[in-house]
Parts: sequence; C-alpha cells; structure tokens
Amino acid sequence: MIAVSTWALWSVGEQRVDAYVALYVLEYAIVKAVLRPRRRGVDWLFVALLVVFFVIASYRIYQVLVGL
Repeated sequence: MIAVSTWALWSVGEQRVDAYVALYVLEYAIVKAVLRPRRRGVDWLFVALLVVFFVIASYRIYQVLVGL
C-alpha cells in the first residue's frame, strides 16, 4: 500500500513531505483497523503517529486560514 500511495502522490507532482507523512499515518490506521493486531498495553506508535498527523493537519489548516 505504501508503494502505491507513494507512486500516486509522485505521479501527481506532490512535493510536500507532510502530504506523504499524513498519508502514511492514515494507511497505518486503516491497516491497524482492518487487521486488528493484538497488543498488550497502549500502542505508542499509533499514538505518536496520530499526534504527528494532527500537527500536520493543524499546520495546513492554519496556512489556509492565514492565506499562505
């Protein structure tokens, strides 16, 4: 899936790293929801990836609102 999404973003000319990272985080969340791996305790990787995704999304929303 990562190879397909990387190819898709590259083929449309996307150059922003945050777009790639956000897509990878969403892919991880989807695969985790579909496969439902068993983990003991909190999935800290998922928590960290969600924080990164929210920071990226917030920054992009801020740029749109400010008009950059």
